[in-house]
Amino acid sequence: MADLPALDHTFTAVLQGDMGPHKWTCAILRDSPRILGTGRSVKVDAEVHGVRFVTSMLPHKGDHMLPLKQSVLDAIGKTAGDSVTVRITAAA
Repeated sequence: MADLPALDHTFTAVLQGDMGPHKWTCAILRDSPRILGTGRSVKVDAEVHGVRFVTSMLPHKGDHMLPLKQSVLDAIGKTAGDSVTVRITAAA
């Protein structure tokens, strides 16, 4: 995974459902290779509507996807099709 000490980026995305082999609900970060500095997986600290968690941004069709666990979706009251604001920083 990439080492991104200066990463601090906020974006808004519409949640996409049934993504990846595990049918995750994900926020897609467009233009992510430029923002993240790589096309590979990147471990991040994420905050979505006040809920913080550590996860990996995963490559997806030239961009990256941020998978959201069901517990996060329940905590923020969102499902696929809803818009979310996400802040990502480099994971410690």
